[in-house]
Amino acid sequence: MGSALGRSADDTEAFRDFYVANVQRVVVFFTRRTLNAEVALDLTGETFAVALQRRRQFRGRTDAEAEAWLFAIARSQLSHFWRRGVAERRALEQVGLDPPSVPHADLERIEELAGLPELRRRMQRAMAGLQPQQAYAVVQRIVAEREYDDLAAELGVSQDVVRARVSRGLRALAASRGLSAAA
Repeated sequence: MGSALGRSADDTEAFRDFYVANVQRVVVFFTRRTLNAEVALDLTGETFAVALQRRRQFRGRTDAEAEAWLFAIARSQLSHFWRRGVAERRALEQVGLDPPSVPHADLERIEELAGLPELRRRMQRAMAGLQPQQAYAVVQRIVAEREYDDLAAELGVSQDVVRARVSRGLRALAASRGLSAAA
């Protein structure tokens, strides 16, 4: 009998079953990594579109193998998103366009499913535990996407000092017991 994904090569209803069984976990996966429900929905759609196109390439037999295959596609989509994101945001800003949006209630529901409110609270507590210089460096480099040389010039220190602050801050955040939740 095999997995729904395996059966979907010849049965389109089986792909629907595969989608229904996995869509919520994929949305949560993306929401927890991007912290943006709209982006998570877009990436989920892209992931399932790729899975549908490539379903005949799947060689596994079990649902667990199908899920692993799907999440490999999801990780690839996330990697592509991070690489293209900066360029796309700049292009949209240049022409003065905003991407289409999803109703606020839908976004809140997705954020709840992904546990973002609690994750945000834990992140705030963890950030509060950092040294102020590290917290500032992490926020400016990671959240604001500022370059090391820009931060170094602002702070009047070398790029190596800024890199060290960011690195130490990220290590401290990773080690924080409050942020060790798995997706």
